[in-house]
Amino acid sequence: SFSQYSQLALKVLSCFGIKVDGTIVEYLSLTEEYSDFREWLDQIVSEGCIVKVGASDFKFVHDKVQEAAYGLIPDDEKNQFHYNLGIILYSISRERDRGGAIFQIVDQINHGTKSMIDPEMKEALIELNFDAGSRALNLSDNDMALVYLEKSCSFLPQNHWDSNYEFSLNLLLLIGKAAFSCGNLDRAYDALKDIIKEGRCLEDKFEAYHVYVTILSSEGKNEAWTACCDVLSKMGQPIPDTFDNKTSKAMVEETGELLKSISFDDLLGMRDMDSVFSTKLRFYTLLLFIAFWKKPQLTTLISCRMIQISLQHGMCKDSVFGFIQYAGMTCNLSKIEEVKYIQEACRIGKAGMSLLKKYGSPVDIMPKAYLFYYGFVAVHTEPLQICADNMRKSFEVGMSTGDSMLAVNNTILSIKIALFGGENLQACLAEVDYHLEVMHSFQHKLLLPCLLEYRETIVFLIGKSASNLKGNCANNLELISDANQIKREQQKFMNKMLQSFWGGHSTRCHYYAKKALDTSIGENLNKLYITWLTGLNSFRGIKNKNGTGSQFLKVKESFKHAISTVRAAAEISRWNFQNKVFLLEAEMFSFEGKDVDAKASYAAAITSSASSRFIHEQGLSCELAGLHYKKIGQHTAAWNFLQRAKQCYAEWGSQMKVDSITKMLESLHI
Repeated sequence: SFSQYSQLALKVLSCFGIKVDGTIVEYLSLTEEYSDFREWLDQIVSEGCIVKVGASDFKFVHDKVQEAAYGLIPDDEKNQFHYNLGIILYSISRERDRGGAIFQIVDQINHGTKSMIDPEMKEALIELNFDAGSRALNLSDNDMALVYLEKSCSFLPQNHWDSNYEFSLNLLLLIGKAAFSCGNLDRAYDALKDIIKEGRCLEDKFEAYHVYVTILSSEGKNEAWTACCDVLSKMGQPIPDTFDNKTSKAMVEETGELLKSISFDDLLGMRDMDSVFSTKLRFYTLLLFIAFWKKPQLTTLISCRMIQISLQHGMCKDSVFGFIQYAGMTCNLSKIEEVKYIQEACRIGKAGMSLLKKYGSPVDIMPKAYLFYYGFVAVHTEPLQICADNMRKSFEVGMSTGDSMLAVNNTILSIKIALFGGENLQACLAEVDYHLEVMHSFQHKLLLPCLLEYRETIVFLIGKSASNLKGNCANNLELISDANQIKREQQKFMNKMLQSFWGGHSTRCHYYAKKALDTSIGENLNKLYITWLTGLNSFRGIKNKNGTGSQFLKVKESFKHAISTVRAAAEISRWNFQNKVFLLEAEMFSFEGKDVDAKASYAAAITSSASSRFIHEQGLSCELAGLHYKKIGQHTAAWNFLQRAKQCYAEWGSQMKVDSITKMLESLHI
């Protein structure tokens, strides 16, 4: 049997779970009651109950041993035992940096019931739980952070806004942040509204307003825009309800002239902005995110104001977004053929990213900067795969810092870019379903309809093997009706167009392409893909029917528009767009009966697609090449190209396209 002291040591260790930190052992050894604690531990190590881990930690050999040791404490004495142990640890560690041991100490004390707690200890418990909650929040352990912070709040006196004003501000703000990160929106709202109600001045409410508006935005509520504009108005920055195109264009041109003469070095060398203006820019950044989905026509005003404030009053972290959003806006407002404007916009975007590096790419800034830069600017210049990967990094950092709404904002763009970049469809589907779970968990309704549109497209492209996965959205469908009808028409029509194109439905593809362009509110990448696929689709349409003169003329017109657009894009990024130029040219040569030129262009399109790792477009190029060779009677070559197309589509993960090519191969009778 164990000695009295060995049993006491086992009881103590069992209170900390399967493993105890060496710091706890050290603290206990410094007390009179547990001065021989290390010797007791050595004894139970020799008995085979625990093992030493590393230099100073100890661990039970099995969770059943820990349970048995914990059973040595009578049930009606457990809370008191924990509490007494916590008080001993608190007393000995008061003048020391507790580090990670703070959690284990506070956990012990929090077992104490009201009757156990000395009134004089309440102030200490408020501080201890606040400290533990703050540390847990910094470690992204949001659930535990909320537990500690709520415990701290429970010990506050009823008149805490009078007696503990500054502390109450900090505590309620952290509760709001932790509750938001946990998806407990009701508690978050309550905590933040308490600050907004009791705060003595606007400055004391800024942080609470920022989180409050962020939560409203995550739910797709119109109040987010109103509340953010209200704060900016109180800071002397009123936001108009409307902003006409003429004024918008003039503001862009004025801002563009200011930026033309500014180099990277000029931006990096500017003085730092004072706290008053940096706070204004922080709310402008928040408003920019809301405007992107709610009032896109006002993004011009916001980004131009941010740049002008930065150039006049110095730089801050949030200046980054003004420059990058202006760059993205300029890219999207410019016609794709206006290469010099897009190149200048990309220069400004890169300057914004250089500014981000100047501030050390802090985790509260990086996800937002990546969202705008890799979602709207870099897609013109950098490989789509790199853009998609960086969007994923942005999502991960946003989630790790508890900013789930920002993380979710990256989702739609990263999925779209991954789809355009030819990533494996099964992997894309798994990623979409993960993001749907995140949206459902955190009640983020704003972007849900858009993500479901992309999911439908991916499931369609995968084909029969994905048909049993359609039901996975059932839990999310309930949220759509509450999403303020914010479903983006352009996303809807673009996805319908993608499904129609890859499904071989020419007339339907043309219809949805026109709808998508008519409802377009920017995003050159969308326009570019729609234009390119429309150009290819026009040839398909004429091949499927006996064309009249007017039909042939329409093909020529569609090709002329598509080729000029895609060639301009390829001037900026050969990686992303040169294969598309070759394929359009190949289809026109085939259409015109120029077989030698067509063969060369199909080969170039296949090689270029493979070089850029666009497996889906490599498959498409092989498919169209196979159809060309079939048309000119070279069936063996046609069979070879269609076989290559089948392999590419299989690698892409599209059983639907594999089945389609299989039917084409069977029709060749080779």
